[in-house]
Amino acid sequence: MFYEDFRIGQSASLGEATFSREAILAYGQLFDPRIIAAARGDAPLAASGLHVAAAGMRQIVDHRDGLRAAMADRGERLPELGVSPGFKSLRWPHPVREGDTVGYSMETVSKRETSKPKWGLIGNTFRGVNQRGEEVLVFSSVVLVARRPQQT
Repeated sequence: MFYEDFRIGQSASLGEATFSREAILAYGQLFDPRIIAAARGDAPLAASGLHVAAAGMRQIVDHRDGLRAAMADRGERLPELGVSPGFKSLRWPHPVREGDTVGYSMETVSKRETSKPKWGLIGNTFRGVNQRGEEVLVFSSVVLVARRPQQT
């Protein structure tokens, strides 16, 4: 999508990720030894917050790739990919437990032109919500998005 295609208040469902015990343990083995230590008991495991965020980022990339593929199938020009100057207010209000399925979504909350005529800045709120309706991940981000080329 180009900058001009975004609308404030627009929301996109990005997909879901299920956090099995095996997936939580595999992540813990690679990145979070606290999970491996907790697995010695019989209590259900909680996923690392960064595991939940990484799964959400995978959903963002897959969603974006799907949009780009659809544009290419229609013969449309693809926008140049921009970078993100960062995110803020990353929170995990509720834990993600083994067996939970998290649905991810992103809402456009702001847009503004930049000093660079080829780019606009889009502000988003990104959320992950489990099957019980509990928000398990939320953060705000901004990303540079290519502007639609002017017809000459």
